[in-house]
Amino acid sequence: MAEKIVSLHAFYASGQPGVNAYLSRPTATGPWPAVIILYEWWGLEEHFRELSRRFAKEGFVALVPDLYHGNVTADPREAARLKASLDLDGAIQDILAAVPYLRSLPFVSGKIGITGFCMGGGLALLATCRSAEFSAAVTYFPSIYPDPSEVANAGCPLLIHHGLADSITPMSEIERIKNTLEQHRKPVELFLYDGADHAFVNDTHERYHKEATEASWPRTIEFFRRHLI
Repeated sequence: MAEKIVSLHAFYASGQPGVNAYLSRPTATGPWPAVIILYEWWGLEEHFRELSRRFAKEGFVALVPDLYHGNVTADPREAARLKASLDLDGAIQDILAAVPYLRSLPFVSGKIGITGFCMGGGLALLATCRSAEFSAAVTYFPSIYPDPSEVANAGCPLLIHHGLADSITPMSEIERIKNTLEQHRKPVELFLYDGADHAFVNDTHERYHKEATEASWPRTIEFFRRHLI
């Protein structure tokens, strides 16, 4: 674990005009493995800045790209509109462009992981299906479901966290993703959490589930350490 961390605004090239991001990292020289964090449909709210700081304290360089390019909301109707309007191909381009950017930083070791939550969980899965640049991926309650033909191309080990009381992402979608990966001999691990609804990690919203969050976090950190260090 890192003793001291620093957080800052970041920017990297990806089409026009590029991508703003929030980056947290240990202040010690490193080098450190990196993790790209993809947010829920709200946008780059404070919860995901704090999450990047938590990853940095565990010894990772954590980058949260702003895929909404400045838009953030607390209104579920507006969040739903932003998610439905997102250019998926453009978002994946912005995510994948973060990989060479991170590798260009002197304190990054070269291995890159990716994690996402709700909308971001689906984007993380889709990104790993379209690129072999990631060494590990962790998806929480994904709410975007790539076609099985894409899931079959997953390029790294995947860890899935899902609540058994999820009222948004049906268990059938999680099973479909897991079964597709297993059929194509792709490494996948699944953890299920009793009583946890969708978005159970976000303590700034009403579906937060303390026990599931506290159980999933060390599993995520152990998984990334296993594959990135």
